Amino acid sequence: ERIYASRREVGGTHREALKQALAAVLSSPRFLYRAEPGADGEHRPLDGFELATRLSYFLWGSPPDSTLRELAATGGLRRPEVLAAQAERLLADPRSAHFVRPFLTQWLSLDRLDLFQFNRKLHPRFDDGVKAAARQEVYETFALLLRENGRLGELLRADSVVINAHLADYYGIAGVSGDAFRRVPLPAGSPRGGLLGMAAIMAMGSNGQQSNPVERGAWVLRKLLNEPPPPAPANVPEIARLGAKLLTTRERLQAHQENPQCANCHRKIDPIGFGLENFDAVGLWRTTDTYEVRDESGGGAAPARKTWTIEPGGALHKGPAFSDYFELRRVIAEREENFARGFTSALIEYALGRPCGFSDQPLVAAVVDQARSKSFATREFVHALIRSQEFQSR
Repeated sequence: ERIYASRREVGGTHREALKQALAAVLSSPRFLYRAEPGADGEHRPLDGFELATRLSYFLWGSPPDSTLRELAATGGLRRPEVLAAQAERLLADPRSAHFVRPFLTQWLSLDRLDLFQFNRKLHPRFDDGVKAAARQEVYETFALLLRENGRLGELLRADSVVINAHLADYYGIAGVSGDAFRRVPLPAGSPRGGLLGMAAIMAMGSNGQQSNPVERGAWVLRKLLNEPPPPAPANVPEIARLGAKLLTTRERLQAHQENPQCANCHRKIDPIGFGLENFDAVGLWRTTDTYEVRDESGGGAAPARKTWTIEPGGALHKGPAFSDYFELRRVIAEREENFARGFTSALIEYALGRPCGFSDQPLVAAVVDQARSKSFATREFVHALIRSQEFQSR
């Protein structure tokens, strides 16, 4: 009102004054961000409307509806049983997709799927339709797990997948028709089921042409085992320097490890990446791999080519050995509590809009303990978090 009045006092028209006032409103931090006012460093409980807003943006990505606003006004949202019932209502609503998509994208770093172009000459089946369906598989799998309140560990290993006909054809699974995603039992011996069997996850562990065991191994350590490797040290020669040599993937990485700066981290990362090498750059199953070096001299010579049988066996650093992908997946699935801790940290970051740091470890432990008491049911992580003092205060 003051902005409008001051503009009018200096001769501005009604339209000009209104535009200036509206511009001030739209650029105000209280319009652009959720407002939880208070002095810097002040810790206080959220009031009813602030709690309703935080809950709604967490699970719907939007302002609270009339039901939440009414409960906020009457103080009902402060009662644990009411808060839990409202969380269930929000999760059951289709608008919870606005939680599933951004949370999974942030947690699993799904934006990497768009960082590079996939070579259609090398991988003709991985077109835009398959890529979109593969990404959607990640969302739909977690959404179904959330709806059914299934065990979080099903994201590590499962005997079914959530796919449509397009993705079923890509995976070679018969008997699926239609565009709708639904749960489909897996045939015996299928490598699918869980995050590691998803084409989108494996495609992120590539450069669009060849698989990248280092990227895949580091992703598993960060997202599934909650043991993130340290950043690569400065001034370390890249693996790409070996591109002109006709080597297998394993030989290329072993040569890279000759640098002492590289060896320590790669001992942890590479065995996991090698265990996933049966998936090519776009997540299709294979038993052999090929590398070729083209003649850059312009002489027209045919490219030199090397083909080898994939050897996925290895051992986790200071951990058990595995002979193939299936044993590796089992070893990872047995570390469900590590996975739960990483998932909880990601959930805290998303819900509270800040990094989950060392001071949050008691909260992480409390949420995991409560979820464990419910057999790691997926919704229990959400309920444990929203019951916490950290969620209900600023």
